[in-house]
Amino acid sequence: MKLIIVESPTKARTFGKFLKTGELEIISSMGHVRDLPQKKLGVDVEKTFLPTYEILPGKKKLIDEIIRKARHAKEVVLATDPDREGEAIAFHLRYVLHEAVPKIIFKRIVFHEITEEALQDALKNPRDIDERLFDAQQARRILDRLVGYTISPYLWKKFSKYWLSAGRVQTVALRFVVEREKERKKFKSAAYYSFESVFKVRQEIVLAQLVLLRGKSFYMSTSLPLFDGKYTYKRSIVTSEHDARIEKERLEKEHYSLRDVAETIVKRSPPPPFITSSLQQHASTTMGYSAKKTMRTAQALYEKGLISYHRTDSMTLSTAFIAKVRMYVKNTFGVEYLATTVRNYKTKVKNAQEAHEAIRPTNIFTTPAGLTDGTPVDQIRLYEAIYKRALATQMTDATFKKQLLTFVSLHKDEFTAEAQIIVHPGFLRLYEQKAPIVLYSVAKGDLVDLKSLNMLAKETQLPPQYTEASLIKSLEKRGIGRPSTYAPIVSLIQERQYARKQDRALSPSVLGTKIADVLSEYFAKIFDVDFTAGMEEKLDDIGTGSLSWKTVLADFYRPLEVLLKKAYENTNKIRVEEQTDESCPQCSKKLVIKISRFGKFYACEGFPTCKFTKPHLQKTGVVCPQCSKGELVVRFSKKKRRFYGCATYPKCDYTSLWLNKTDEQEKIDSIKKKAAPKRLKKKTDQKKRAPREKKN
Repeated sequence: MKLIIVESPTKARTFGKFLKTGELEIISSMGHVRDLPQKKLGVDVEKTFLPTYEILPGKKKLIDEIIRKARHAKEVVLATDPDREGEAIAFHLRYVLHEAVPKIIFKRIVFHEITEEALQDALKNPRDIDERLFDAQQARRILDRLVGYTISPYLWKKFSKYWLSAGRVQTVALRFVVEREKERKKFKSAAYYSFESVFKVRQEIVLAQLVLLRGKSFYMSTSLPLFDGKYTYKRSIVTSEHDARIEKERLEKEHYSLRDVAETIVKRSPPPPFITSSLQQHASTTMGYSAKKTMRTAQALYEKGLISYHRTDSMTLSTAFIAKVRMYVKNTFGVEYLATTVRNYKTKVKNAQEAHEAIRPTNIFTTPAGLTDGTPVDQIRLYEAIYKRALATQMTDATFKKQLLTFVSLHKDEFTAEAQIIVHPGFLRLYEQKAPIVLYSVAKGDLVDLKSLNMLAKETQLPPQYTEASLIKSLEKRGIGRPSTYAPIVSLIQERQYARKQDRALSPSVLGTKIADVLSEYFAKIFDVDFTAGMEEKLDDIGTGSLSWKTVLADFYRPLEVLLKKAYENTNKIRVEEQTDESCPQCSKKLVIKISRFGKFYACEGFPTCKFTKPHLQKTGVVCPQCSKGELVVRFSKKKRRFYGCATYPKCDYTSLWLNKTDEQEKIDSIKKKAAPKRLKKKTDQKKRAPREKKN
């Protein structure tokens, strides 16, 4: 009998559907089984940098069960994920089992999709554990431990908060958010004015924008260097209301002619298939999913055998899959929608793992509409995005006819208007189309009548705040992090109260800003963007055998020791609190806003003499729809899930996942409430019953 070990129960169940369970047994390790110890460093930093591993708490019973089954097996097949973490899980499972059952035969199988064909092929072509890939994971884990275990205590001492943490990549990501906020505060918005006109040509009403004023370009662009790249913004050359009114009066008196009607054919190619970062960005901008939710949902789809492995930075699609897609497109949409040649995409991410494929459906004939087996809506939406993106790669370009109208005055003022229509939808056939725009039925030289001219007051916009999507994009562009780390990074800085998300925008907290500043001052090299990117490359090189993991760790840790010694020379306390105008109801001193690991709260500035505290409620300005008295405020569940509740609680117990509910969302909430298990009363709350008399 073969014993196959995977990481999750869902993956085990999917295996069971494709493999004959009579000849083998499938069991789940429930993720990692060994790790560095929780209460000590666990790394020999004096000499060898060798780690000490321990069985994870709560895993001993499961390990004993796996060992018991291994004793009755001829061989153990390690079928964990095809990446660093998967290789590490396989390595540690082999270590634990080999100690208990020394003579057992181990085989490692790798696959990038959970289908019968892929599994059978993997079982026919097993390999040994990739020691170099494990070394890369081990080096990353030790690096993160060295940073977290040595620098975090410094933060505790500096801020008197014993739950703070520093992370090798986490802190760099936080710096992006903090520096952007500083740049936004330094940015000085400038007023400017624009003009739009309404012309009547024949029977057409045309809305046009001013682009030339007296023959000069009406807009000017300015580029501003940022911590991450540069910010380019534009404004017009008219910057005062007085000048704008003078120009408006003049423009209204001008006579205009239609100088040109230019028509061009424009093509738009389908985007490449998803990789981890682009999937997270797409789900964030189009569905409002956090990076964490996207990866959790993709994991479920992968384990069900619906998509290929979702932690990838390769845009490659297999030849077999492309052939099936092309056949499907031809049969479903017709040959006019099939790209004339096979379309391949070049991976742009440095050190991408080309052995992996892009994220794609495992079976192109399993359409999103065909997922009727109780698949959650979140999974269907993400699957639909993956499915359409993969299908689109082998479809024709979308073709548009674009029209540009140019209106001019005698004094060389120029207005332009654009319109376009779809000539051939191509890959856009897969997507819902906006209402078609009709081209203007006009010709060069037609008489023009200016119906109205509007003067619009505007301001230059601040550099945009990061969203989870744009932060991941920047991290990927700078070479920081890898597919498996993007979601944990952006989630962790929020869970630690270093940054908060509101309307999808990330902004640093006061605490997050001060932590980033302190760490950038005393550990500038460790948390330097280029240094961190270079370390990622070194970790990749360890995976290919180009570098020794011990050498990389030694080169990193020795300078860290020096920086730590210097940092501890200055441990002056830093207070993190926000001043308010509110008075303490107990002693009349001012209240301040403090932060704990659970979030913000109000406290008296007279602490510890006065110990008054109260919750800090983030107001929304929306009246409670249930009681019509209280205001809805942001609250968080024990699992840190955001929801909205009435500020008058417990007088009003209204809660909702949405701030402004639609009828559909009302129904979803109602269904969830009905489906939720009823809470049992605690035994201490129940009335004690008299003991029953025993029957003779």
